[in-house]
Amino acid sequence: MAEKLTIGKALNAGLRRALEHDPKVLVMGEDVGKLGGVFRITDGLQKDFGEDRVIDTPLAESGIIGTAIGLAIRGYRPVCEIQFDGFVYPAYDQIVSQVAKMHFRSQGKVKVPMVIRIPFGGASARSSTTPSRPRRTSRTPPASRWWRAARRRTRTR
Repeated sequence: MAEKLTIGKALNAGLRRALEHDPKVLVMGEDVGKLGGVFRITDGLQKDFGEDRVIDTPLAESGIIGTAIGLAIRGYRPVCEIQFDGFVYPAYDQIVSQVAKMHFRSQGKVKVPMVIRIPFGGASARSSTTPSRPRRTSRTPPASRWWRAARRRTRTR
């Protein structure tokens, strides 16, 4: 019988698999390396894949996304983590103006293959530093795909 995974363990296993199978995959974000991420999703990845592939970034969401855009255009496949959903606002212009539209602006010549992982609804205390929920706003960028884990009560049988 298959082991039941929590969403966090499944995300870690998926990231681990991507890192194992493609040397161009990079994981980057605040505290994703040594600390394993604020929710420990990336726990153990930096130890196993090194600081060049699991990268701790400064506390600057627009810097994380901007760097990832450049890496993606150069052929890497960055997976960015924004710690909390309310922190995405400083990077939102880059997501809409660059990530979502680059393919069309370049007439299909430039691709930006990247993942932006934004946890929400976790069991953490909210404070003034985790301001709001940009979910409705974040669903509007053109040519972007958004996924969300199903809640137990909404799963189908």
